[in-house]
Amino acid sequence: MQFTTIIFSIISAAATAFAASGTAAYDTTYDTGSLSTLSISCSDGINGLNTKGYPSLGSLPRFPRVGASSEVAGWNSPNCGKCYAVTWQTTTINVIAVDHASEGWVLSRAALDELTGGLAVMVGRFPVTWVPTAQSNCGLP
Repeated sequence: MQFTTIIFSIISAAATAFAASGTAAYDTTYDTGSLSTLSISCSDGINGLNTKGYPSLGSLPRFPRVGASSEVAGWNSPNCGKCYAVTWQTTTINVIAVDHASEGWVLSRAALDELTGGLAVMVGRFPVTWVPTAQSNCGLP
């Protein structure tokens, strides 16, 4: 049991050491479930969400936990549709990267409110860290 605890601690520390950091804000565009995935960076192409059978943001599992990320370089990025664990203070939510952001994350307001306990509008921008996580954490295959 103690060996398992030590291994878990090492893995957790390593994940934290490799976490990216920046800020998260919100844009209510990403709260629009009917928004066509053809209107975002992760549209078509081999890595596109529309190509993978998601015609709108609302068709993505766990919507509205979606947003733009600096991890997505632009159209057809290999990071389109990837799942990330985004953390603010002691709260973490899993978010699907659907669009390009120049820095950090721009989430749906609902996702940022969930992450910050309803402070999205009052504060606007928050320091966050993020790491890639299993696709299944976002309800994706």
